[in-house]
Amino acid sequence: MDNPTDMEAKKKEAYRLGVVVLILLAVLTAGEYMIGAVAWAWWAPLLAIALLKAFFIVRDYMHIGRLFAGDEEGQE
Repeated sequence: MDNPTDMEAKKKEAYRLGVVVLILLAVLTAGEYMIGAVAWAWWAPLLAIALLKAFFIVRDYMHIGRLFAGDEEGQE
């Protein structure tokens, strides 16, 4: 079993990562909005931003990595 201080450090790191990803998603969304408002025909950058946002959401908020982790790795 993990040490309580190790668990607390893991929680803090996960929280910090979640906040960073949240800010990144907000910035990407604002950029996406600006591109869409100015030049709606620029579908390629909009698609790239949407795919990048989807990647971060699936990786960090849906915890898809836990599906493929071993029993010991997935327990946090």
